Amino acid sequence: MSFKTNDFKKTTRTTDGERVLYPYQIKDDRFTASIGYAIAYYERMVGRRRAEFEAETLLEFFGDPRLARGLVACLARTYAWREQTFAEALGEQPAQLLWRAGLSSPAALRAKLYGLANGRYRGVILPHERAEALAFLCATIGTNHEARINNQESELVARDPLSVADNNKPRTTDGWLLTPAQFERVLALDAEEQHILVKLGPTPEPHEIIALYNYHSLETALCHAEVLRLRMHGPVWNIIRSAHNLARRYRLRYEISSAPRTLFDERLELALHGGRDPKSLSQYAQTRTGRRVVRALLRLLAAHPDSLDGGEALVYFKGQKLTLKLDRRSLQMLGVAAQQSALSAGATDAAISDAWDEDIAATFQKAWGRAFVRGRTAGWRLRRDPEPLIGESAIVVPDFVLVRGRERLALCLTTGIATTTALTRDLTRLGGRAQVLAIVPAHAAEGLRACPVPLAAYGEQPAEAIAALVTTLERRHPRRRPEQVLTPWQRLEQLVADEGFVEERTVAALMTCSLEEAARVVQRWGGPTLHVLPGLGVCAPESLDEIRQLIEDGEIRQRAA
Repeated sequence: MSFKTNDFKKTTRTTDGERVLYPYQIKDDRFTASIGYAIAYYERMVGRRRAEFEAETLLEFFGDPRLARGLVACLARTYAWREQTFAEALGEQPAQLLWRAGLSSPAALRAKLYGLANGRYRGVILPHERAEALAFLCATIGTNHEARINNQESELVARDPLSVADNNKPRTTDGWLLTPAQFERVLALDAEEQHILVKLGPTPEPHEIIALYNYHSLETALCHAEVLRLRMHGPVWNIIRSAHNLARRYRLRYEISSAPRTLFDERLELALHGGRDPKSLSQYAQTRTGRRVVRALLRLLAAHPDSLDGGEALVYFKGQKLTLKLDRRSLQMLGVAAQQSALSAGATDAAISDAWDEDIAATFQKAWGRAFVRGRTAGWRLRRDPEPLIGESAIVVPDFVLVRGRERLALCLTTGIATTTALTRDLTRLGGRAQVLAIVPAHAAEGLRACPVPLAAYGEQPAEAIAALVTTLERRHPRRRPEQVLTPWQRLEQLVADEGFVEERTVAALMTCSLEEAARVVQRWGGPTLHVLPGLGVCAPESLDEIRQLIEDGEIRQRAA
């Protein structure tokens, strides 16, 4: 998460004939109290609408608008604006009724209102007609919903008379799903000023926000780099292999300008190239390419802990050609402390530092995808390349993020003793506040004295640890249990919302029908939140691309019709 160009605070100086860029860094405690006040203000605003948020208050805390916007961007890791759900605005029962009626968003309600205006009121609903129009619309939606529920239940009862109980049938006393006042309230619920502030993690400390700001300030400069030159030491042949794999993964070009001459050389100079011609790239395209350079750098340092001695970047920023020096402070910001590392004190055996391998992560992701489709991941989906976890003296670069609903957990893979030891060291420095899990080799796990996060061990491939990892997830992050008895359709909708995908056999069991009929029943009566995959099952719309990719890769196969 680099800062926007207008939020990037910096200075430039001419040194030895070149223009040097200095990203602004908070080096003392003069803003600690102000950041503490800002955190307290965010805490008070949690659960309240954006219209009530006074942005000018933050400017009073810091004085400098660019500094204030940068710190607000750092606070956004913990505090985020989110659209309210129908359940939050109206209550659980009206939200469920609207969901069953196929009205899952404010846009769907507006479409109903626009249709009524164009049909019954000839294009315009005048102010004195609005109350009548809303009452008519609410009554119409309620009537259509009752007919739809009766059709669904009639089909289920025809197969199994005991599958639907009369007391489970959702109705309101007046036949309306919601009142005109409720309709008016949620009609513009997706407007920005109606968003509410939610808290995504534990309350941050001021020093954590300062560490985030300093890192992202350096990251912003690196995101505008055309060339990043690095001076490295350690097992150089493994470093070169990592550089090759990372350049392929992130579509970059690399050069070894000071190549090792013997098997025992321990130093090299590596150059990572961003855009081919930054002058011809748009600001957005240049920054996006620069982000790939930063990701490659962080992965390289994660695979080869404490191997970076220094470097510089050639940066193009708003038409200026600038040089960014990676000095001692910059190295500390990137989590490098070579002079303090026990790993680099005397050990030069290439076995202590394994090369980064894209195939390991890709194989694990495919194995997780197969387990997800078979319902063996407790509803957790996998995403690549999440944001790094930043601390005062450490950076942890997760390989994946586990996602289920609004829950997010970082997942780190290690392949050897060196990376496992470095990961546990950095996680300890983070203080145990980050939500992280790790998959490590069994021989490396045996040598650990302690680890601040849950571990799952594997023998040959990380995919072997999926079952143990899911068991840990279910124990530490159990799925919510329904508070009331649900109808078959409600159970199906709840399963799809929680897990993202429900296989065809489970759908057929819930609907009390055969495998051949399951897809047709859901296609005919299911709402917009149920996407049917014939021969496979039912998924949420946001899971469709992931499952389609698994089908194209041949990882899963659809049942023949």
